Formats: sequence, structure tokens, C-alpha cells
Amino acid sequence: MNIFEKYPNNSFLKSLPVDTCSFPLRERITDLFRCLDGLEDPHFEQELDRDPDARLWEMMLAKILKSEGYQPTSDNQGPDFVVEQDGKKIFIEAICPGPGDKDNPNSVPPLEVGASTMQDVPVEKIVLRYCNALDEKKRKYAEYLKQEIVSESDICIIAVSSMKIRQCLGLSPPVIMRATHGLGAQYVVFARGEGVVDVGFKSCKSLPKENGQEIDTAFFRSEENSLISAVLYSVCSFFSCDFDLFKESIFIHNPKARVPLP
Repeated sequence: MNIFEKYPNNSFLKSLPVDTCSFPLRERITDLFRCLDGLEDPHFEQELDRDPDARLWEMMLAKILKSEGYQPTSDNQGPDFVVEQDGKKIFIEAICPGPGDKDNPNSVPPLEVGASTMQDVPVEKIVLRYCNALDEKKRKYAEYLKQEIVSESDICIIAVSSMKIRQCLGLSPPVIMRATHGLGAQYVVFARGEGVVDVGFKSCKSLPKENGQEIDTAFFRSEENSLISAVLYSVCSFFSCDFDLFKESIFIHNPKARVPLP
């Protein structure tokens, strides 16, 4: 059913502007909801108003899976999606981390729209938000394991969207790899008369919070996180002019996963 027909009173849907050539948002969300194909949970309409980015990310994930020929299913008691490949179950748990509480000193400050000067990108605070999101979903998967919703032989994926933290666009390396592989800032070495002789990334295996607590930024370099097989990361925004789910997404395998994804 068309999303506008199914939820005629939803405030978020009503707020979407009339489609234009550059921003066909109503056509876009109709297509995404069609890919969800009845997999939404009973609270989908209320959640679309309360946290639209998270619900949009779930629909975008469904679009990715369907476009690749998978037939995702869903259960209210487990991860957002499950697909089967070569006799194995692949679970996918979605998260769209936000900048954090504005009163929290570790939160990401908002962009100042229309500012006349350049603004700093708070990379370390952004990385901390992603570290928190990965840890949150790892704990969630551990609960699913205890409840026997997920088994030891299943593949567990965390799907992360950057829609709520737009400052991470264009960062190199991608901000998610600063949280999974302990990568730091990019560097370049020049030699007199030779130009560039070396480029690379610094190592940054932890970052301090404002209270001094060190947070691990090498999620995929720890055996403690072997339950997670991979991370799907997307910087694609539903509201962008160039809406390309595949160009704007990367897939990162966990080299220490106890059940790796082929």
C-alpha cells in the first residue's frame, strides 16, 4: 500500500514538500516504503514522527537488500532484518546515531546554518558517537544470543547511517573506520626537491571523553567484538539531491569475526 494512503494523518509525511525535479521526496519515500513491503513494526507510524531518520534508514536498508535480490524478513522480537544466504542466516540491526544531548560535553555541536565563517568539524566527538552506537548494538546482539533469537552460527551485521550527523561527510578516512580500525588523521610527507614521498593515516586506538575516560576506537581489532561479522555504513541522506544508496555506502568486514561473511 502507498505510504501516504496507509498513514494519512502522519505529521512527518504531511510535512514533506511537493516533489520537484531535484527533490522528489514524496516519490522517493513511496518507493522506499514499497521495498519495506509490510515489514514495518506496529509502532512504525508513531516512530516516523518521533525519529524519522531512523525509520528512513530502515526503509533505505530494505531498498539495498531488495535491490541485491534478497528477500528480507523481520520479527518484532529480534534484529530489524534477516536474510538467508548459502544456508546461513544473516541478521542486520540498524542504528542512526544522533549528536547526543546538547547538555552532554561529549555531544557533537550542531552546524551553524548560514554562518559567515568556517566551522571546525569536531571529528573526535563524532567518532565517540559512532563508538557508542557500535557498542550499543553489540550489547543488543549479545541479548539476542542469550534469548536464542540469534545463534552462534549466525552472521550479525550492524548497519549505521550518518543522517543525523552530517559533519562527517567527506572525512578521510571515513569516520566509521576511525571507530572500527583505530585510524586517525590523514598525513602527507614532503621531501625537498622530491614533492610528496609518503601518505597515510595516523594510528588512534582510543579517544578521551571530557571526563578523561579513554574510549576504544578499534572495535574490529578486539576479540571481544567477534560476534559482529561486519558493519554497513552509509552517508547517504534521504534529503540529499544526489540520492544513491550504493555510491554512498561502504561495507566493512570484521577480520576477527567468529562467523565471517563471505
